[in-house]
Amino acid sequence: MRRLKTVLRRMAMLPRLIILRTSGVSVGTNVRVYGRVRIHRAEGSTISLASNVVLNADARRNTLESRGPVILKTLSPHALLSIGKDSGMTSATISSASEISIGDRVLIGAGVLITDSDHHVVRPPTGMHRRYLGFPPVRAGDRVRIADDVFIGARSIVLKGVSIGARSVIGAGSVVVNDIPPDVIAAGNPCRVLGTL
Repeated sequence: MRRLKTVLRRMAMLPRLIILRTSGVSVGTNVRVYGRVRIHRAEGSTISLASNVVLNADARRNTLESRGPVILKTLSPHALLSIGKDSGMTSATISSASEISIGDRVLIGAGVLITDSDHHVVRPPTGMHRRYLGFPPVRAGDRVRIADDVFIGARSIVLKGVSIGARSVIGAGSVVVNDIPPDVIAAGNPCRVLGTL
């Protein structure tokens, strides 16, 4: 009976994996998808999921919550969004205009937002309204890098130009606007180092 349940569960996941592949996502072995996933991949951009990645939008598979789909977006033709092996997320949104690189064994809590863009022009020229200026220019310095074994707590926001060092823990609800070194616990708005691991 247990084996039958495993087979049925894997069969139920097939349509979701097909959606990833038909959306142009590079999918490693044993990637698992639970619940809804939304993919928007700009033509010419890259979204890659390494082996054993878990995308979860099913509240039954999270000890806290899951409030919506996992959303993976690339916004420009040369954007890169890569998620390393054995990483997992619940109801997170990751939006890349330049480059977002997530290492191996990274845990991304429910409702986390990771972006490498302001999504609007922040300082419009005099007499211009930002609403009509479109998307801001993509800059290489805006990329986001999250090293191996990082844990990002629920509802945190990781903004452009940030690196989070290996094995660090970001507390729930944090707003990460500056680099976080390896092997620390950091939290707050703005996120700051509270201690070492």
